[in-house]
Amino acid sequence: MPLRPRLPSSGALFMFEAAARHCNFTLAAREFNVTQPAISRMISRLEQHLGTTLFIRKAGGLELTGEGRLLFRAVREGFERIENTVCEIESRAQDPEIVTVSVTSAFAIHWLMPRFDRFRREVPGVTMRLDLIHGEPLGRIGAADIGLRYNMPEGEDIERLPLDAEMVIPVCSLGYLEEHGLIDGPEGLKGQVLASLMGRMRIPWTRFLDVMDMGPMRDATELGFSDYALVIQGAIKGQGVALGWWHVVAGEILSGGLVPASTRLLKTGASYHLVMRRSATSRPAVQKVRDWLMAEFTELEACRAELGLTPVHCDLSNPVIPE
Repeated sequence: MPLRPRLPSSGALFMFEAAARHCNFTLAAREFNVTQPAISRMISRLEQHLGTTLFIRKAGGLELTGEGRLLFRAVREGFERIENTVCEIESRAQDPEIVTVSVTSAFAIHWLMPRFDRFRREVPGVTMRLDLIHGEPLGRIGAADIGLRYNMPEGEDIERLPLDAEMVIPVCSLGYLEEHGLIDGPEGLKGQVLASLMGRMRIPWTRFLDVMDMGPMRDATELGFSDYALVIQGAIKGQGVALGWWHVVAGEILSGGLVPASTRLLKTGASYHLVMRRSATSRPAVQKVRDWLMAEFTELEACRAELGLTPVHCDLSNPVIPE
């Protein structure tokens, strides 16, 4: 049966989505510039059409029922796909040679931006636009054409290509290393400053030190930053040792901005993928950016081998993120 006869009006799903997102009819009403009773009546009509209750009305606000949560999830996924498609159509109309790439701010600053001049020389006529995410490279790529993601499964609308295994390398500046030595040297962590991300970090220093049989953490001083890009910047400036994810810090190591602070690196068993929306893979500009990124990562494999670091294998592909 077609969807339209099942709904009281074409706007019912939009109003339901707003009410479910806010769990409040008044806030939903403000989005549509209507009164709160108008939203309430529309939701009641939708519930009558579906033959079920979508919200539990409480004095303190609204709560979705099981059926309400089910519908909300489906509506949000549908709206997201429509929004992404509209953005893609608008982007193509403006300039078909613009390719949007979704990456973390740390990757953009420390790996991608230093290569922009080379990209412009090697991929003329194509403009790369960055869609930055802060924190871990997780989740959907939204309206972007290409994204760099951690352990992302392939989906109906997503194609993925293996990019690199996840490797974590303690890094610092050359000046810091000359003054403090390696963190797995004779003095261990005594006198070391460990730069870390405040709040949640997928592999925190405590976990890394435990897996690598280093530590204990209390022998070092911890220096906290609010963003991972700042953690790496602090290491470059000689403020301490940072846990460097290879795909982020490789460029800084090759240019001399950072050096390994340990004789070992951690291989977690996880992988990074280059992911693309299937609807975008037929565009020549997207194909050129994809091929360029893949080639750049292939070159890094030989450079990593030249560092001579001993890999330590430990399956942390699904590590617990501490509260």
